[in-house]
Amino acid sequence: MIEWNDGLSVGVEVLDNNHKKLLDIINQLSEAIDTNASESTLNNIFKDLEEYSLIHFNQEESYIKQCNQNALAEHKKQHDDFISKIPQLKAKFLSTSDYVAAQDATIYLIDWLLNHIITEDIPLINFFENCELAKNKNSKKESLFQRLIKKTTDTFSFTKRILLSVLIPLIGMFFFGSIILWNNYQKYEEMKSTSSITYTIGNINTLAHNIQIERGLSSGYLTSIENKFDDRLQKQKEIVNNDVVSFVNKLKTVHKEKLIAIQPFINIFEEDILTLNNLRKQINDKKISQIDAINTYSKILRNILSITPRIAFLNIDGEISSSISTLSSILHLKEALGQERAYGTMLIEKKSTTRDENISFMQLLGAQKSFLLMFEQTASQNQKSTKETIFNSVIAKKISESEEKLKNRDFENLDSETWFNSLTELIDSVKNFEDQLLIEINGLIDNRISGTIQNLFLWILFNTIILATTFFILYTLKKSSTKQISQLTDAMKDLASGGRSFRLSPIMINRDEIACMYDSYETTRLKLLKGDIFTQLYKNQKDIELKSKQRENIKLEEMAFHDILTGMLNRRKFEELSALEIKQSKRYNRNLTLLMLDIDYFKKINDTYGHAIGDEVLKHFANICKNIAREADIVARIGGEEFVIILPETNIDGAYNFSERLRKEVFNSSLTIESQTIKYSVSIGIADLKEDKNVKTILQRADEALYEAKKSGRNTTVVYK
Repeated sequence: MIEWNDGLSVGVEVLDNNHKKLLDIINQLSEAIDTNASESTLNNIFKDLEEYSLIHFNQEESYIKQCNQNALAEHKKQHDDFISKIPQLKAKFLSTSDYVAAQDATIYLIDWLLNHIITEDIPLINFFENCELAKNKNSKKESLFQRLIKKTTDTFSFTKRILLSVLIPLIGMFFFGSIILWNNYQKYEEMKSTSSITYTIGNINTLAHNIQIERGLSSGYLTSIENKFDDRLQKQKEIVNNDVVSFVNKLKTVHKEKLIAIQPFINIFEEDILTLNNLRKQINDKKISQIDAINTYSKILRNILSITPRIAFLNIDGEISSSISTLSSILHLKEALGQERAYGTMLIEKKSTTRDENISFMQLLGAQKSFLLMFEQTASQNQKSTKETIFNSVIAKKISESEEKLKNRDFENLDSETWFNSLTELIDSVKNFEDQLLIEINGLIDNRISGTIQNLFLWILFNTIILATTFFILYTLKKSSTKQISQLTDAMKDLASGGRSFRLSPIMINRDEIACMYDSYETTRLKLLKGDIFTQLYKNQKDIELKSKQRENIKLEEMAFHDILTGMLNRRKFEELSALEIKQSKRYNRNLTLLMLDIDYFKKINDTYGHAIGDEVLKHFANICKNIAREADIVARIGGEEFVIILPETNIDGAYNFSERLRKEVFNSSLTIESQTIKYSVSIGIADLKEDKNVKTILQRADEALYEAKKSGRNTTVVYK
């Protein structure tokens, strides 16, 4: 009798009652077999089984359809298959009188019912619950937070929840890092675009310096009678022209957005270049006064030098902007020195000065002091020291003396070329200082760009390290969190597949829910293991009994098919195997020969030495045959001293060679028993497979050949002809 277990419940009361009723019917059938009930009683039980199965299947299919389950067709097919088997099972059941066979029918029904419930119905529990056909016994009224937890659990797997718990803060941090990276990148782009225009300061400096030289030479050229400045002036114009081209080309590399900021000055510069070309024509033809030429040059230079402060304003870096401002003050100082050189050259060449010219000259000296004051406000200590070195030099003091002479109008003690060269030497020193400042500015820009790139790289590296570290920690946490669950899952799978050796070590520290699950698994494993061992013991006992019977059968078979004395095949087995060999040889057109062997004068051996020694001779001969024969050959004893050997796939020549080797081996051997040496020989007759239909005819021909061997004097081999 099989009792109902609540573990088989699917939660739908109607279906559970149906399953219980079906189990009860099967138990009735088993009880009817035990009590040897009448055929009418058994018919009624099978009728109830069929009717109630139909009722159950209809209700179950109705529920499945109600839940819109895709498994309806599969269930319906399985139900129809079972219903169709009930009449067959009934017919088989009623036709047997064997108690065991009858009980096998009930075992089949129980096995079907359990498989039906466990394999087909229990997997539908969740669908029945969703359709509100089944009630979850563990369900309670859930709070909003509990519903949220359930929704999260249903949506995301365990490993995904672990992943999200780390990824969400990581995404926030990564977003924050991305903002910083973007800011650094923007700063880098800003610095890069600004640097492209800042690098033009060098071109401005060189252009302004060479225009200043041209202005001085033009001033000397206009006042000189001997045209002693003419060659130098023409060469200087070429230098200025090259500087203009270089500056224009440099502007083409400037970022468009930055170029917009100084575009008005660029437009003025283009107009100034046209003005410069007109001015040069007037100077060549000496159609312009010296003062007008100097003023025009000075205006052009003011416009060019006004670009530098504007570039300083564009730089967002304070140190770079300050350095550019320092350079701008030096550029204007150098321009004032250049104007001073031009005015002085003019005055010395004229050997006279007007009140306005004297005032202009004094204003230039005052402007130089203003530019030096501006320089002091932005320059570093090292830059101030360099300025002091320049303006305290011998040439600077010499120029100061010349300035005093100009103020006092002592033209007789002044030479225009000496004045020009002295101012040029001082201006060149200032120009070198400008170049040094420009190198410092370019170095600052390069350092800022390198620093920005380095910061960008460091942030990328930092984010990469954080990301890699986080993923490593996440991987470690995931593995540590899922390791025990994976072990338990693997253990349960192994247990479900019949394995019992997967042992989980008990968790002694941190006794949590996982530890309890481990303990439960181990308890289940040990109980199942114990049950398996008892089952195995029962099976072993049955196996021992079965093997004992098999051994007895093997012994009986040995006795039935083998000669007891020699261990060779007997005549019965020989006839069976030889028939198969002949059939195979004919089918595949293969050679086959048969040897008939008879020990010579064997009766005499028995009469002389006794039957016991005769038996030893038979065994000795049998061993020689076994040793010489191949594995595929068939060796049998068919009479007292008569033996037969079948040689598959062997022609007459091969059989003859084999026979002679065997005959000589027997003749050359001897048998010593109880200090008696016995020698004997054998006669052999050979026949091959021709058109013989059975072993009898080929055996008869081999026997005739053997008779000829006996007749010809024994210890010989004869082939049937």
